[in-house]
Amino acid sequence: MQNKILARSGWYIIIILSLAPSAFWFLELPISARFSGASEATQSLGQIAGLTGMAMFSLMIILSARLKIFEKVFAGINEAYVAHHFFGGLTFCLLLFHPLLLAYQYLQISSRAAALFLLPSAYWPQNFGIIALLITTVTLVITFYIKLKYQIWKFTHKFMGLAFIFAFFHVFLIGSNVGSNQLLRTYLFILGMVAIAAFLYRAMFGNYFIRRIPYVVEGVDALPDKIFEVKLVPLGQEMKFVPGQFVFVKFYSNALTREAHPFSMSSANGNQLKFGIKESGDYTSNIGKLKVGDKAEIEGPFGAFSFRNHSNRKQAWIAGGVGVTPFMSMLRSLNGEDSGFMIDFYYCVKDEAGFAFRAEIEEIVKKNKNLRVIFWTTDTMGFINSKVIKNKTPDINNRDVLICGSDIMMSELKKQFLKQGINKNQIHTEEFKLY
Repeated sequence: MQNKILARSGWYIIIILSLAPSAFWFLELPISARFSGASEATQSLGQIAGLTGMAMFSLMIILSARLKIFEKVFAGINEAYVAHHFFGGLTFCLLLFHPLLLAYQYLQISSRAAALFLLPSAYWPQNFGIIALLITTVTLVITFYIKLKYQIWKFTHKFMGLAFIFAFFHVFLIGSNVGSNQLLRTYLFILGMVAIAAFLYRAMFGNYFIRRIPYVVEGVDALPDKIFEVKLVPLGQEMKFVPGQFVFVKFYSNALTREAHPFSMSSANGNQLKFGIKESGDYTSNIGKLKVGDKAEIEGPFGAFSFRNHSNRKQAWIAGGVGVTPFMSMLRSLNGEDSGFMIDFYYCVKDEAGFAFRAEIEEIVKKNKNLRVIFWTTDTMGFINSKVIKNKTPDINNRDVLICGSDIMMSELKKQFLKQGINKNQIHTEEFKLY
């Protein structure tokens, strides 16, 4: 079982490492001198924003490298990317306020002086900072407000590495506290170099350094609800995984663009890997056109979404649509070792035609006396909710709850369960916020 303290430590590590530069900065002068007046206070706050923002920016670049160690200090790589999204937004705010707060002292002279401070000039160390902020702003605007094809969207994020390099030069050439404080300078230099190495490792030289396992397509089965189960076999050694985990798959096929996407395994451990993939979006709309013999590369496995990662053997599983995929991996993996588990599985789809795996699940139920399955159709029964589940599973508050489905479904059920009194540590969702 995972060490829960270690698995949640990543958030605290980011906070501590981000605040460390400001702590070194505070050691230089007394606080009274830093905040003796409005001009001194805004300048100090601007410096704190810049130092904290730069350290956090470094950590966000490092997090994007998708290293295995992040699985241990977060509750799976999914949680690492949730942290990446949260702290990434905070980083941008800090770096945005950094020049605005510093401009206050120039505003006391004149608005023109403040404007000149914020605009490009002949002083290139300052220009590097402006360029870094401009690239970051444009990239984030594209991310949040413009819908692009995945491969284009992913390419734009390489510019964040470029923005970081400009920011790095800005920090070390601008002639600020970083230049006079050796401890601060050394800390930010090491953190920055690790970030640059992480960026080069993942974004530039990933094809050379990242281990990917070669597989080949053995078959593609069309299932209800526009779901295809893609079957792969290894060209060499097979990959081992925990039921419920996912991998990044890059197919080499004329039907698909060559980019890695995350997919949960629907198979148990074994020579053959299976993925339940729904036909939707630019990429997966052509998934059914894969052919036997098409090559694939697998990176992983990742994730901590598995019934075996929780000590509580009384569980409720809730799947929405293609969110059944990781649960199929778990169901197909049930064996004698899992006889102590008591599982209520809610399989929710729009209508009867949407049950992609119903027949197989019914066969699995016959072999597992402690497994109970509730097939739920929203067309005739309405959306699944915590009250319905409480009625059918009276001891739900004493169970661990695993949910995989649409973002709206997972968010709503989580809110309802929390309101119902279930401890948040008992609720586990599979969220692909990985890009």
